[in-house]
Formats: sequence, C-alpha cells, structure tokens
Amino acid sequence: MRWVGNEAAPELEVEVAERANGKPVCSGCGHHRPGYDRLAKRRFEFVPLWGIKVFLVYAPRRVECPSCGIRVEQMPWAMGKRPLTRAYGWFLASWARRLSWKGFFVDSCEA
Repeated sequence: MRWVGNEAAPELEVEVAERANGKPVCSGCGHHRPGYDRLAKRRFEFVPLWGIKVFLVYAPRRVECPSCGIRVEQMPWAMGKRPLTRAYGWFLASWARRLSWKGFFVDSCEA
C-alpha cells in the first residue's frame, strides 16, 4: 500500500499480486490456462474509506487458451474494461436506490 495524491485529495493505492502458484483464468471460458504475458498496470477504483479514494493496482496477465485464443485473465473484482470494481459498482447502485429523484428536482427548482 502507498499514499498518493496530496493532502487536499488523498488516495490510497493497494498493489494486488496473484498467488505464486496460481494459473490465470480465461475470461472467455473460465478455465485455468497458462499465462502468456502481462499488460501494463491498471487502477481499479474501490469503495472509498472515510472519504479517501482507494485504488487496486494490478498488471493483468494474458492467457493462452486453446478454445478462446489469447485473452486477458478474469479478475474477480473487475467488470470487464471498466475502471470501477464490482464492489464499488454495487456500492454506488445501493446509494442510487436511496436517492429521491423527486426530492432532487424539487430542491433544485426552488434554488
């Protein structure tokens, strides 16, 4: 882990590493396959802690799959190419359900 950003907008980066003896999982068929190479590191935004942005940093492996070809490994926290994690997506969705659109539009029209 490391602190990045500045005092006004602090961010926490958490470096994610795969298990030493683990094979990557093909994102197409879901089977364990041998690794091909690595892509550049990517940042995935996680649920903020006490107003501090949290990012998972990971260099995804590419998989050589006989049925799917060369694909990026499946990452359990990621939603395809989106920079948000699944946990953060669910977090935002739960907050969106609690928001009142009627109250939002009434309050903004009165201002």
